[in-house]
Amino acid sequence: MERLKSTLLERRLEVVKKRKESLLKEEARLVRLARQKQVKAVQLAKVKKEKVALAFEEAKLLRALKQGTPSL
Repeated sequence: MERLKSTLLERRLEVVKKRKESLLKEEARLVRLARQKQVKAVQLAKVKKEKVALAFEEAKLLRALKQGTPSL
């Protein structure tokens, strides 16, 4: 049962990493468009906020995997 939890956490961590990577690309695109005055700063702020939330989730998952007994 413990191995199953660990595997699920590892899969979840991979999903979070892929979402984080796509958000980095989206943020770069929005920064370019913001410099050209084609998008509002609100859109960029939303992406940055989501990126921070993902970083916290990634840290939580890494801690749980490192401890061996997840507290999620």
